[in-house]
Amino acid sequence: MMLSLGPIIFGFILGAIIGTQIKVNRSDMEFTLASFVVIFIAGLIAAWQFGNYPFYTDLPISTAFVSALIGIFVGK
Repeated sequence: MMLSLGPIIFGFILGAIIGTQIKVNRSDMEFTLASFVVIFIAGLIAAWQFGNYPFYTDLPISTAFVSALIGIFVGK
């Protein structure tokens, strides 16, 4: 089992860039802690359904998608 760091690093960087552009203090939209938990759980389910690339055999979930999701929350 070999963990490929390329998709993880680039996914995290892209997620952090996207996360810096999210504005949560708008008057018409309110993000609470529960909404972030639901978004994170939905993202994990989506990463599990996507799966990894066929030649990556490290984990059964998409590591690039999960790292981008974490990068969005860190960037926010």
